[in-house]
Amino acid sequence: MNPVKRFPKLNDAWMEFKHRVVHWQARRERGVSHETSVENPKNVLAVVVDCLRADHVSKFGHDRKTTPFLDSFDAAAFSNAKCASPWTFPSIPSLLSGKYPHEHGARFDNDPRNLSSEQFPRRPRDEVATLPDLLESAGYDTGLVTAIPMAAKAVGDRFQHVSVKYTDAEERVSAAREWIAGRDRWFCHLHLGDPHAPLDIPNRHRETFDVPEMEQLEDWRFRDSTGEGGSEDEREEFAAYREAKLRAYDASIRGADDALAGLLSELPDDTVVVVCGDHGEAFWEHPELERRLNDDPRGYYATDHGHSVLEEVARVPLWIRAPGLDSTTSDAPVSLIDVAPTVLSALGAEVPEGVSGRALSGDASPSDDQRPILCEETAYGYNQRAVWHSGQKVVAVPKTGETLAFDLDSYLEGDTLEEVPEHLEDALASFGAGVSGGDRMDVDDDTRDRLAELGYLE
Repeated sequence: MNPVKRFPKLNDAWMEFKHRVVHWQARRERGVSHETSVENPKNVLAVVVDCLRADHVSKFGHDRKTTPFLDSFDAAAFSNAKCASPWTFPSIPSLLSGKYPHEHGARFDNDPRNLSSEQFPRRPRDEVATLPDLLESAGYDTGLVTAIPMAAKAVGDRFQHVSVKYTDAEERVSAAREWIAGRDRWFCHLHLGDPHAPLDIPNRHRETFDVPEMEQLEDWRFRDSTGEGGSEDEREEFAAYREAKLRAYDASIRGADDALAGLLSELPDDTVVVVCGDHGEAFWEHPELERRLNDDPRGYYATDHGHSVLEEVARVPLWIRAPGLDSTTSDAPVSLIDVAPTVLSALGAEVPEGVSGRALSGDASPSDDQRPILCEETAYGYNQRAVWHSGQKVVAVPKTGETLAFDLDSYLEGDTLEEVPEHLEDALASFGAGVSGGDRMDVDDDTRDRLAELGYLE
């Protein structure tokens, strides 16, 4: 074992140094340029809380007080935002470009796929313009501060400054604040990893949420079975673990909310702010449905993320503070691909051609938009595509031909419909197969170790 790894702080510093060297090399080799002008320049902060699902936000009805600061944040709040992909690597380029994965190219060549065995996807194509590309060309300083290496692997070379450190929200927020300090015009992307396994659970909130001491609570147990068909003791053991796991997840969200409170409160009111989850997290909601839709090479079902496009993974919260958006709460179906055009419009900048997202405005009420919304590009097993349209949803598995439709009267999918409605078939068909991506993602040994710790690799 590398002796540096015995000392976490020293290891974090070493890893950050290595990431900065890699980033410097990538920036040197990057030859694509973009041009934009900003008529109404404002600073921009985009915050991603990894694995944050909408129904665990207290503002949106969760019974534990997970997000007291964000509940009171003066911004448009969307309880029904859809991620463009159920894992970080394709989702973040969609957030920053306004394009779906099949449009920006961060996707796999093969189907089925198995990220856990180091089948790595392609990166976004260089010519796809992202917010950091466009704002840098307009004179902004751009910085990525992340606890999740997948974010840097996907878009790190688009930023002038990158900090990757596997630490909790308090430290990452402090690093973002330090980078912002003294800059005149900036765009900062802050990516927090506390609700991503292994969870960062603040000790003070173990008590807040009555989180018990239990084996593998920060990571996962019962990934291939929920105790169904077992003894009563086995079923009770699973039920106790699931309840404890949910409490631990909520405590980690509260830690992120605490850390954001100071940063967001001190920013000038004219700063454009975005806060969202990049995807959700599954807690055993649909084990049998997942088995019907997928053949996960790890044998994992209904936990974690990256393997499914069901609501628990695909639905995330979104807050945007920007000119033209009312500070109201909306359950309108919106997409994370709407973030980039909304930010650009708020700055008076032109939205590039070919962007699938739309600039949100007003209160974004449900009657405003009847377009279909897409989530795609899973990382394990067969690729899946989910499309939402007119209050219903279809999930398609192109490789196997399995296609299921659902009503969405509540948060999760209900029973499958007997047949796929024509409007959903048409909506699904409206999304093409897409383009190939850029260079294949590569990782060094130390990053590989961290990805394994995060559950991406075996």
